[in-house]
Amino acid sequence: MGRSYSEKTIKLLFGSASRCAYPECAEPLVFKDRGCLTVVAQVAHIRSEKLNGPRHDPDYDEALLDSFENLLLLCGKHHLPVDQHESIYSVEELEDWKAIQTAQTGRILSVGEVPEIIAALEKVAHAQERRATLRTTWEAFSAAALPFCDHTQGATSRDAEHLSEQLITDWRAFNVAMAAVLREGPEDMIEHAVAVRDCCDALARHASIYGPGWIAWRALDEARTRPSPGYIADVSASWAQYNLGVVAQAATGGGPVPEAVYAEASTALREVEGLTPAHIRDLLEDASRPESRRTAVADLNAARDNFYEALEQFDTAALAHLAIAP
Repeated sequence: MGRSYSEKTIKLLFGSASRCAYPECAEPLVFKDRGCLTVVAQVAHIRSEKLNGPRHDPDYDEALLDSFENLLLLCGKHHLPVDQHESIYSVEELEDWKAIQTAQTGRILSVGEVPEIIAALEKVAHAQERRATLRTTWEAFSAAALPFCDHTQGATSRDAEHLSEQLITDWRAFNVAMAAVLREGPEDMIEHAVAVRDCCDALARHASIYGPGWIAWRALDEARTRPSPGYIADVSASWAQYNLGVVAQAATGGGPVPEAVYAEASTALREVEGLTPAHIRDLLEDASRPESRRTAVADLNAARDNFYEALEQFDTAALAHLAIAP
């Protein structure tokens, strides 16, 4: 922030330079616009004052971070890449730029110009912080939305209880991110965020309904392919899968599943090594649904497409706002 720099430092910086320090950049740092002083310069740190900032040096004297020797003046066009691409802009190179910049003929600042320059730097710093806040807010929002899609089929879940825990964690993180967008975002960004939230809600509902069944089906598939001393386990798993198919066929007929069919499938599942009681319950419940698994998969794919479309629209709008943010 401009207030971190002493009046003496501002006088030294602007008194020793007239143009941006970036090589071959002819952008003036200060000029008169219809008699008013206009400052286009931005104060850049050679070594960042922030722990995770560009070119931060933990051994550098903290008292010198905002001093003349660790600062140089850049135009707005070149300040951003110098900090964003720190790996290709070294401390040594920036110090060379500073040496060349301070060899320029600067200007002697009048008493009234110093407060104007400080005020202008404050405004630029505030805008930079605002853009950084928006970028962090919107990146966090997108990152918080993605787990809903990852967890839709329980792909990372051990069982239904673990899936439920994941969804609860997802919602908590997403609600925090959503609250930040509501605080920081303009109206159209909020509309995009609400659309993403609705898609996350649809994905979470799908996961809570179908996820436990798919986790259990995965366990059954693993039982069918698991190496075993004999081939009894494979036969048991295949027989159980056949009986689940009979249950599913009876369920999609529109009426209740006959008790004998349900009981035979339950018995077959209990013979499969590695299936827990929860797996058996979830498999039977999944197979007994009136809608087919094909319908459930189609619904899931549609929900995913809607989610990715809404998130893409949010990210596109976010980039557009960052480009014009004051």
